[in-house]
Amino acid sequence: MSWILGIILLSVLVFVHEMGHLLAGLAVGIKAEAFSIGFGPIIFRRKIKDIDFRLSIIPFGGYCKFKGEIPEEIEEDNGEIKKYKELEDDDFLNISPLRRIIIYFAGPFFNYLFAFILLIILVSIPSTVELYSPTVSVFRDGKYMHTKQGITLAYEYGIESGDTITAINGIKTESDNDILKTINEETIQKGASEIIFTLDRNGESVNIAIPSVEILKALSGERALGLYFGDNLIIKNIVSGSAAEEAELKIGDKIIVINGISANNIADFRPIVMDNYSQKINITIIRNGEEIIREAIPKPVNSKTIGTYGSLGVEFESVPMKIEKVDGVSFPKSILEAFKESGYYISSYINGLKLLFTGKLSLRENLGGPVRIIQISSQVISVSAEYRLKTILSFTATISLILFLMNLLPLPVVDGGMIIFSFIELIMRKPLDRKVLIKIQTIGAAFLITLAIFITINDITQLFK
Repeated sequence: MSWILGIILLSVLVFVHEMGHLLAGLAVGIKAEAFSIGFGPIIFRRKIKDIDFRLSIIPFGGYCKFKGEIPEEIEEDNGEIKKYKELEDDDFLNISPLRRIIIYFAGPFFNYLFAFILLIILVSIPSTVELYSPTVSVFRDGKYMHTKQGITLAYEYGIESGDTITAINGIKTESDNDILKTINEETIQKGASEIIFTLDRNGESVNIAIPSVEILKALSGERALGLYFGDNLIIKNIVSGSAAEEAELKIGDKIIVINGISANNIADFRPIVMDNYSQKINITIIRNGEEIIREAIPKPVNSKTIGTYGSLGVEFESVPMKIEKVDGVSFPKSILEAFKESGYYISSYINGLKLLFTGKLSLRENLGGPVRIIQISSQVISVSAEYRLKTILSFTATISLILFLMNLLPLPVVDGGMIIFSFIELIMRKPLDRKVLIKIQTIGAAFLITLAIFITINDITQLFK
């Protein structure tokens, strides 16, 4: 069901984009012949004011086709193309370049406008933020965090469980929120060459520098950062039929030792449990002030991402350092805040594109298309009800801003490329040669189709990893 909702969310964004083209066309006096959400075979259609509205079976995009947008070829009897059909006054290619620029730009602009409205709503909603202590637990391998397998960044560079992060690049940090926010700003916004973690380690100040390119890999999901905030091993919930229930563990028990090894935090707990599926382990707990030892056999769980691992079937208490109330921003101040937020998203994405195309980030790991958008959408929609609305608003605004930017790239076929061609015609005061334009568009379309196939295959490959 969540996947269906993800497809609907993507379709809404496509609808917004194509509606921008349609309304702009109507505003400048050009007739639209077809308006489609999706490609391929049509599953539903209705004609409204001579516009053929369609819903097609492949939900990975859409189009708004205007009259005379594609030149019609006239053939001689021998099959050779002699010329293109004479354009009529109300044909798309016969209207002024300026009017075409307006139509091309309107699609991406509507995506920006839609995101802007969502951000206004988002910043207006009051919320609470759980702030956790800047003292960290460090996982040695990403698989224990159910993320990318391999040595984590924090472990590789020497950050240890129990360290308290007091500053990032000299900026004071007092909570997990401060740390994550500062890391993002320093790497993505400011482009710092390295991130210096200032740590309090048993009363001693320690500085650890990590190259920003490695931090960016962690932020993009190429590898695991390895930091976890919160070190409470008090059982909050026990899954019915789990290994914990069979071992007679109870809610409120505090785990302190596993297999003779002190368990001070989640990074101590998970590796032993996950690596010992179907194997007996000894767990020392504190219950009502008394130490008790229980034997448990973690049950095997199969994962496409990290393979088979053991599960005890417990959920630990998550006790924040404090809960901060964030008031919603009142209108009209929310407009300014939404503008700032959209600017932050756009600059972050542009910086991300630079890193992709300079090879600092992996294209395979970070380049995503409709399949990945739908997959992430389904995950976003599945978050707990408490955070669902804000998460959906934030994610939808982000994707809409990405569509705004991607469609303005100066590539043939996409809106940005067509704006450039129209602008050239505006400067030259004469239309471009139709044959040359069609060849450029054909090459561009072939490139985009190839890229789309690559991205889709990559999305599906990542999905089933």
